[in-house]
Amino acid sequence: MRLSLQDVKKQVYRRGGERYLALHWLRPGELEAEIGRLLDYYEKLLGQPRRIFSLDEARACIGDYRLADGLIAVLGSWYTWEPPAWNEEVSHLTAGEQARLALQQAGISSSVQLRLALFDYVNSSYDGFLARSERAAALTLFAERFSLSLAELERLLVLDSEDEARLIRLSESLPQPATIIAYYNQALFEAALNNAARVTFLLDCQALRHDRQAGIGAVIKRFCYLARRLGVYYDLDYADDLSSEPRPLSESEQPRRLRLTCYGPQEMTGLPQQYGQRLARLCRLLLEYAPRSDAGQAGRRRGGSSRSGERLRKAIIAAEALVYLGERAYHLPLDAALLALLTLPEEAVTPLVTAQAGQPAEQSEDLFDSQLESAFAAAFQALERGSGQGLEGWHLEREPEPLLLREGIFIPDFALSREQQRIYVEILGFWTASYRERKIQKLQQLQGRNDIVLLMPREARAAFASLERIFPIVCYDSQVALGDLLHLLRSRYDDFATRLALLDREAIQHQVRQEGFIAERDCYSLLHCYRRSELERAAALIADQGIHFLPGVGLYTQEWFERFASSFVKWVEGQGPTAWGAVAAELRLQWPCLASCEDAALETLLEQIEGVSVEHGSIFEAQLTYAGGTLSAPRPAEASVAGEQHELSTIAALAAQRNAREHKARPGSGTRAAKGRRSLTAPQTAQPDLWA
Repeated sequence: MRLSLQDVKKQVYRRGGERYLALHWLRPGELEAEIGRLLDYYEKLLGQPRRIFSLDEARACIGDYRLADGLIAVLGSWYTWEPPAWNEEVSHLTAGEQARLALQQAGISSSVQLRLALFDYVNSSYDGFLARSERAAALTLFAERFSLSLAELERLLVLDSEDEARLIRLSESLPQPATIIAYYNQALFEAALNNAARVTFLLDCQALRHDRQAGIGAVIKRFCYLARRLGVYYDLDYADDLSSEPRPLSESEQPRRLRLTCYGPQEMTGLPQQYGQRLARLCRLLLEYAPRSDAGQAGRRRGGSSRSGERLRKAIIAAEALVYLGERAYHLPLDAALLALLTLPEEAVTPLVTAQAGQPAEQSEDLFDSQLESAFAAAFQALERGSGQGLEGWHLEREPEPLLLREGIFIPDFALSREQQRIYVEILGFWTASYRERKIQKLQQLQGRNDIVLLMPREARAAFASLERIFPIVCYDSQVALGDLLHLLRSRYDDFATRLALLDREAIQHQVRQEGFIAERDCYSLLHCYRRSELERAAALIADQGIHFLPGVGLYTQEWFERFASSFVKWVEGQGPTAWGAVAAELRLQWPCLASCEDAALETLLEQIEGVSVEHGSIFEAQLTYAGGTLSAPRPAEASVAGEQHELSTIAALAAQRNAREHKARPGSGTRAAKGRRSLTAPQTAQPDLWA
């Protein structure tokens, strides 16, 4: 049920140099007799084919053809044309069961298949052409194949045409004229919004503030949620009337009037068929004048869902839509009395359908203002689902709380949170000049805040040049690069020193001694770190003679290491030289706490055991050997006592040792005497230099 603004009854006039549009709303009790006659006409046609329906007779019941066309469209919610069922029509044939069996044996179960069979018959018997003089005789012969008369055949051939569709009623009882009037006013209201540049509501804050169930905070929260969910652009501010400038507020003053402005297709995109439907749907859900589902009807009967919409309608002081008719803009005033005409009466008989024709059902997926915001959120969530620390602890939140301004309210696109930090992110689009002016005006009121980051298209830097001196900005081309955003957050909002100072060293050391081993991935949360460099610096403060930290492995006590080394040595002594793959698998099996460690980290851990070495004779497989030794303490412990700088130098030394092993002299290098000495030893498998 959707009306066209071009076809509804309306008037246009001028006042004060401005163009105004007046729609013909139906008041309660208006045209009840005429609507009753139209309903009687429909009821008489129930079960009749559509060819009997006369649009002129239906219009004559109302008297005004524009109103009649609108009411006929509204009646489509209760009445519809349905094609007759094939099996039911065949059962009523004169031949009855004989005809049904004949059609069934021929594989004919619809009018389409019957027409195809007739086409094949004419092709085979009349060479593809049937003269007018032969038509009756040919059709009669064809009908006799299925025990049909000529009249029955002609009817079955066109049974699926629009003219043969039967009129049925969708509701169990007859709709009342008052309900039809309310539905007509709703369709008229949404027809205007489908072509609106904007619609503005002026609310009485005092009336909402005294209502505990639908206060001003609840209205703002619901409005922002619905607008974001449906992808509708909007503004919130305080003003004395619909067209005045936003009203600044002092710290002690309470706002009296809240202005909600929704921007339609002509203002943002110029595509009314898609964006205008969102705007109309937003107003429908916000005012709750027309529940569209069974759940909505149940809520309305309980007096729950529609109550908040009723309170909001009572708080509306004034409303206005700027509607485009042709190429001209017209003001459409909407007061509380007109909006009350949209409400269904309590005894309304609603159609037995969950959604009106042409009106989309509720969607469960989130709708974004733009494809850019959707791609940004999807990329962030993909990294968030990963196992690494790629986002450095930041979590993305959509639809954050509104920020209060002196002249309104600002809703950022996203919020990034990490522990006690909260950064608001606004993605600036190019859009129209009016959009940029409103955005700049609102952001300038936030000057002085250090928790706002702007994402700006590179080609729009000139348009938003006034904001570059106020807020940190990340420029993008086609899409936002998360690496650039994270770099800005790291350089501008790095609070590692604060987090480091707040660490409870004694409590953390007590936990490490109690557990014995804490994997590196758990050390990030324990030490409140989000990068590897932060983790190493924080771990250096925790390490002492009995606690050690190994990058890639984690924090562990000397007692834990000795137990681990003793257990591993017992296993490796019975194995002899072992392939590294088998060693790594055994470590992860016997020591589940090491399951998340990479092979390089496990290799570094094992090399702390005296006598254990890992030889990389091949780039494809390494081999572990054990030459025996004592198990007094891990070698890094001697360096860890000296503090952070000593430990970092020890780690660097270990890395240098590994690099030295990996960069051994290649086969074929060295002196001739050395080559001779190597030739006298047992033959060894040499890995050719793949990089030469």
